[in-house]
Amino acid sequence: MAGKKSWKLNEIVVLVVLSVALGVLFWGWTFVDALFSAPLKPFGLNYLLAGVWFMGGTLVAFMIRRPGAALAGEVLAAIIEGFITQWGITAAIWGLVQGLGAEAAFLVTGYKKWNLRTMLLAGALSGALSYILDFFYSQYWSLALWVIPVQFVCAVAGGMLWAGVAAFQIGKGIIKTGAAGNLLSGEDFA
Repeated sequence: MAGKKSWKLNEIVVLVVLSVALGVLFWGWTFVDALFSAPLKPFGLNYLLAGVWFMGGTLVAFMIRRPGAALAGEVLAAIIEGFITQWGITAAIWGLVQGLGAEAAFLVTGYKKWNLRTMLLAGALSGALSYILDFFYSQYWSLALWVIPVQFVCAVAGGMLWAGVAAFQIGKGIIKTGAAGNLLSGEDFA
């Protein structure tokens, strides 16, 4: 008999469906980011848009509510994005780092609190870890010194906005429709 921590088939289906949808959203977001981040980039404000790419870790975990859901959701969504964008398999590296940030937030709560505060923390940690990876990958140490803290704060704030607030509202909206009622683990999602 499967243990309490075992994933059910319906949870795996939700993971895959949401991750694929988010991977396609990530692809679409590359166009939005390209359009709007250019004027923001010299000031480090472009990272306010980056939080959309962290939603795989927060929205999937919010819906499934299992250990590992944030990491699996973010990595799978990033892999899907990597297949259809110029990022290729390197997107999976960012997915891993961003997913670890979200997973850490849910771990801190013992996977028991699925409120806005936890989602904000998950988005913030995803943003912080993602920025650290970007810092080294993109050699941001060569930027003007004042840009680095602005970028970091914007990455955290963007994570809180998109992967925190927006993902929380989207998840609540999905639950409210009842569409996920038969798919999820039977927990109280009110």
